[in-house]
Amino acid sequence: MSNVRKKLVEVAIREWEVFGKSHRGLDERWYIVGDEAKQPWTGIVNKYWRSVGLEDWDGNTKQPWSAAFISWCFRQAGAWPHFKGSAKHSAYIDRIRRDHLDKLTLEDPRHTVLRPGDLIWNARGKGQPHHMIEAIQRLAKGDFFDSHVDIVVSIGPGSCDSIGGNVSNRDPGGSVTRSTWRLSNGRLLDGRKNWIGVVKNGL
Repeated sequence: MSNVRKKLVEVAIREWEVFGKSHRGLDERWYIVGDEAKQPWTGIVNKYWRSVGLEDWDGNTKQPWSAAFISWCFRQAGAWPHFKGSAKHSAYIDRIRRDHLDKLTLEDPRHTVLRPGDLIWNARGKGQPHHMIEAIQRLAKGDFFDSHVDIVVSIGPGSCDSIGGNVSNRDPGGSVTRSTWRLSNGRLLDGRKNWIGVVKNGL
């Protein structure tokens, strides 16, 4: 594993530990500890927002902070300026798509074998795209739809674990949460999310 990918995984795991090791299992059982609406986690979310230029926002700001979390993790891993973050996942995914970077590539989750340090991308909300081709068409039109990204941190037999920010089954209560997903031959195959892309991380 390259130094940047290794550091990215280490950073994500460290933040997950800071939030109390919140977890979502294959059986959809949730264990949420760190809560964005409570200190010290409210203030910790502020450091994620600062990485995308939003100095005064924190865990009580009524905007999802998951993209700021991913952006902060990449910055801490030394991936700047190769990975230019954003407060919205679809915006930095679109930048990766348009820049055709050798080290970061957007690929179809149905055909992509995952490894630690990769990003898994799912659409969410009303009117979401249903697959990668539709997602790219929407991005090409400047439609930065709602979505979510996690960092893959481990691969096991038939499953992988990923970590993302602002994840919870409570409202409020967004946390840095570790989730377990089903794999088939190393590829993401879990119907709980509408998976529309994988960013292969060669940094």
